[in-house]
Amino acid sequence: MTGSIVIYFSIMGMLAGTIGMILSKNIIKKILSLGIVETSINMMYTGISSRGGIIPPIVSGDFSLSYADPIPQAVIITGIVISFALLCLSLVLAIIIYNNYHTMDVETIERNFEREEE
Repeated sequence: MTGSIVIYFSIMGMLAGTIGMILSKNIIKKILSLGIVETSINMMYTGISSRGGIIPPIVSGDFSLSYADPIPQAVIITGIVISFALLCLSLVLAIIIYNNYHTMDVETIERNFEREEE
């Protein structure tokens, strides 16, 4: 039951983050929305892995118990590290864009970029 609730909340978080990335004009808001999507994906993996069982996967001899699967846990840790690196790289890119164009508005940056190409 708890795993299903976590999955539903993660789907709502993914939808909210995706809508934020699409509708926002500010680069920082887009990066924060990307962070929400990444966190929601990690939360969905957590919900999926909690469906199998809640007992740590240390086999002591009783094989009738439902053990937690350690593979999704490793995937979650790797996903957290990758999402953190992606957010850091995105923020550095946003700083570089701000230093070049002196704005965070996507439409203004696109107009200035098109003028530079001509």
